[in-house]
Amino acid sequence: MTTRPNFDPQAGYLVTAAADFINFNDQIFTEYYQPILGPVAFSLFYALRSRLLDHPTLADRRLQSALLVQVNAGQNQVSEGLRRLEGMGIIQTYFQHDAQGDLYVYELQATLSPEQFINDNLLSVLLLEAIGEQAFIKLANNTHRYRLVAEHSQLKNVSHHFLDSYQVDQRELVHLPEAIKQARTDTVVAEHHSLVNDSSDFDWATLLTLLKSQPVIKDDLTNHRELIEVEHQLYGIDEPTMARLIRGALDLATNHFDAQKFKRQVAAQYKQVPASSPSPKQAEPVDDKQLTAKDRQLLKSTDNYAPIAFLQALKEQTGGYVTAGERNVLTRLIQDGKLPSPVINVLVWYVIADLGNATLKGNFVDAIANDWLRAGVHDGAGALLQLKKFNQDKQQNSPKRFAGKRSRQRMEVRETMPDWSKQDQATRTKKASAAALAKARARQRSNRKGR
Repeated sequence: MTTRPNFDPQAGYLVTAAADFINFNDQIFTEYYQPILGPVAFSLFYALRSRLLDHPTLADRRLQSALLVQVNAGQNQVSEGLRRLEGMGIIQTYFQHDAQGDLYVYELQATLSPEQFINDNLLSVLLLEAIGEQAFIKLANNTHRYRLVAEHSQLKNVSHHFLDSYQVDQRELVHLPEAIKQARTDTVVAEHHSLVNDSSDFDWATLLTLLKSQPVIKDDLTNHRELIEVEHQLYGIDEPTMARLIRGALDLATNHFDAQKFKRQVAAQYKQVPASSPSPKQAEPVDDKQLTAKDRQLLKSTDNYAPIAFLQALKEQTGGYVTAGERNVLTRLIQDGKLPSPVINVLVWYVIADLGNATLKGNFVDAIANDWLRAGVHDGAGALLQLKKFNQDKQQNSPKRFAGKRSRQRMEVRETMPDWSKQDQATRTKKASAAALAKARARQRSNRKGR
């Protein structure tokens, strides 16, 4: 995955749209995408759409600072909103550097249909978590609200075929007209890419073995393998637990796997993760003398928990709950695949338990993750050592900052004092003579007459 700097207000940008953007549906975007995207990303998309131009050229570029004004959000907020839009597949971003500077091209994509959205494993899981089961079922029911409810197995399709109604010159089918060839060259059919990381440590063979004696149709599992992989990556569900969840999602009448029921079961169970749910794993021994006994105990916990389960356990201790936004942050880290789960868990512990933050903020988490990647952190022990190094550097720099502050305090502006302030107390309190008083009264009378 290619990383790039945060949103640059001084860079140029253009807005384009994919060929199928004509199919974009505002209602679908509002009902299905917005609960996952959040308000800033939602506003940013419409701000970008308002800047669409017919046949744009490089000369039409504008400064991205105008987007900050239109969205009425800060640079970090817009950067996170853009990242969310890209992650949802609703925007594709392209970059180039030319004589005029940096240029970002944002290509808007069409919305999925409700059926496509619900059947996309990752999107449907996130939507279910964001809006809850009742609202999700209502949306799902709306996708087929115009279908015939009654049984129609005896209905026969008697529709005419295309060639029954239209005549086409066979010669032009063999030798396509040049206009059609040119149009096909200019039109690129967009492919739908999965939003899930392909790499996974889930043991599929073990799952099939556990379900071998169960009345489950193997083709159903194969067709929904991506969904099962998504839930494993998101919640760290092991093979025995996954087999139990699959058994609970079978249709008792047909033995077919009910994907929607499976999603609801997982969402309900892992909304509140019990402390005993993770399967224990043997943590690698840590010999570094910088790690304390408490550090080693923490590493055991980070090795034994999936990221969301670990976050849930911390939230239960602090009286909070895992928000949909936090799930999205952890899902993105898991999808990137650059940091293993123990490292992500140490990061979660640092932000929530050590720093005392109420929630995980995407930008803050990304900054720490990028710093650890640059430092070569690859396990929980390395993450803790990196934190210790950061704190030591911070303490070493603190005296310098305080010394600088004291030196600035000592550099006070000194005013030039008048001569009378330098006189001693006796001189300043000496009474005036009778002649001096008479002279002062004469000046006062003269001043009154002059008025």
